Amino acid sequence: MRIFFILPLLMAGLLALYACSQVSIKPIQIDGAWIREAPPGASALAGYMTIHNHGAENIILHEASSADFRAIEFHRSVEENGMYKMEPHLHLHIAGGDKIELKPGDYHLMMFNPQRPLKAGDKVEVALRFSNDIVHNITVAVKKPRY
Repeated sequence: MRIFFILPLLMAGLLALYACSQVSIKPIQIDGAWIREAPPGASALAGYMTIHNHGAENIILHEASSADFRAIEFHRSVEENGMYKMEPHLHLHIAGGDKIELKPGDYHLMMFNPQRPLKAGDKVEVALRFSNDIVHNITVAVKKPRY
């Protein structure tokens, strides 16, 4: 008789363990996002962050958007013959288990035509769209640059 009580409990426990093992961890983590405060009237600002790909598959960041900017592009600052220039990129690749740092003097978001004046302390909502159909909506603080 006891087997009729123990067996359903054992099955329920096994199903719970299986369900827990199937919980997926979001493969993308974003840290340290900030936007550089620019002088009043500036037509472009720069955004920075670190994007971690905790998954095994390579991913591509293929779009960034915000209601606070007319357009956002991916750029990289590169030195060529002692001069710095910005190279636009259509998307950013992040290998499985790796990260990409968007930081001053390297990869960054180029954020064009702010739709309102932005100063240190303001917050901006940014949507990041990745190749694996994941969209990260993040809140990014505007900060004074550290020279």
